Amino acid sequence: MKKISDSITFSTVRNMAFIGAAILFAFLLLGFDRQQNRSEKLLGITFDDEKKEVTIKVTSTGCTEKNYFQFKVRGTVIEIIRTKRDECKRMPFTTSFTFSMAETGLVPNKVYTIKNKFSASTDLANLP
Repeated sequence: MKKISDSITFSTVRNMAFIGAAILFAFLLLGFDRQQNRSEKLLGITFDDEKKEVTIKVTSTGCTEKNYFQFKVRGTVIEIIRTKRDECKRMPFTTSFTFSMAETGLVPNKVYTIKNKFSASTDLANLP
């Protein structure tokens, strides 16, 4: 009877190691620094009851657009989610986006709690 160790050759072990390394690399690449669909660090938020608008101040590196954000409203808790990462390489700066209350799902004249973290510095807002 032939032993299992006799039938395993160096090239088989090498191929298995290569496949294992490729799978590990793929998992690391897919999970590396994913900033999509995460709670945005805000630099500010204002509500205008008369105009029925909400304005958020966020950090951008040049490519952030209004449609990169989504409001999640659960009861009286608001969370602003960044749905797309800003891939530009410019120095971080503060930018504002205004949403109608209808766009956000907020009801005027209601008290809310904001779940997002806030930063007083544009540079610090980009740190995890």
